[in-house]
Amino acid sequence: MNYDVVGIGNALVDIQTQVTDEQLAEFNFPKGGMTLSGPAEQEEVLKKLKEHSVSICSGGSAANTIHGIGALGGRSYYFGRVANDEYGIHYSQDMTDCNVGFSGPDADDNGTGTSVVLITPDAQRTMITNLGISTALHPENVDETIIDGSKVVYIEGYLWTGDETRSAGRKVAELAKKHNIQVSFTLSDVFVVNSFHQEIVDFITSHVNILFCNEVEGLALAQTDNPEEAFHKIHEMCNTLFFTRGKDGVWASDKKGTKIHVKGYEVNAIDTTGAGDLFAAGALTGIVNNKNLEECSIIGNYCAAQVVTHLGARLPSHSHTDIDKIIKEFQEKE
Repeated sequence: MNYDVVGIGNALVDIQTQVTDEQLAEFNFPKGGMTLSGPAEQEEVLKKLKEHSVSICSGGSAANTIHGIGALGGRSYYFGRVANDEYGIHYSQDMTDCNVGFSGPDADDNGTGTSVVLITPDAQRTMITNLGISTALHPENVDETIIDGSKVVYIEGYLWTGDETRSAGRKVAELAKKHNIQVSFTLSDVFVVNSFHQEIVDFITSHVNILFCNEVEGLALAQTDNPEEAFHKIHEMCNTLFFTRGKDGVWASDKKGTKIHVKGYEVNAIDTTGAGDLFAAGALTGIVNNKNLEECSIIGNYCAAQVVTHLGARLPSHSHTDIDKIIKEFQEKE
């Protein structure tokens, strides 16, 4: 089977709960960021929040994007590992329900990776992540025949936190280049950029055609505190850049030298989990359907705006999935 987009990343189940800023401060985790942890630390956090209601949903940066492409009617496949446990079965079913290709649970001593997501009143999400079996993702899990039948591959920056997972991500990029398939990449988190800066820069300049980053990640990558300077510097590293700026929309550029700003949608944000991931889902759906840079940005902004209006990193069921309708409605309002 041929796929529009093939993604690779850490397969995680999100355990979400809403907290106050004061409660978050007690844990001493960097607000809005991701902290790697073990199951014991996660349990300690949840124990302190035992009076809070929690929601369980499938997650993982690239997985959110690939799931979003499926929700928009695209054909997508995901390389990631989950265990043969309750979380892994839930995760696999979620992918199947959205017609995303996925290998399913593994039998392994390590459990499925989980991320405790603490959501503050300003809709920021702070993640405490136990990668579990997702760290066992390795190059041998990458099937060249699946990549060969795709239009674009999508790789998450979080893979750079492990030697085997990084090698798996690089293999996807190398096979894509071998078959003349576009390579897209998301920086994922400022923690990744700061921890592996030179490796990330080298990978982008040597392998990446399409880059996704938010403003904070972009500033770290370009090593500047000026957003416009960061945008122009990163633009030189790749053919196509989507530099997202939250409610202010996105700056985008392409290999022709086109540089545009597309404003965002005004919505009541409840949870920003998955905003960047779903932006990428919309933009990549536009790309594989031969939409121009502005149209891809519109679809991306729409998907990002939709996902922040509820808990979790999946498009709400009432969202439009007709990309031409999304574009037309936006342009008619301008």
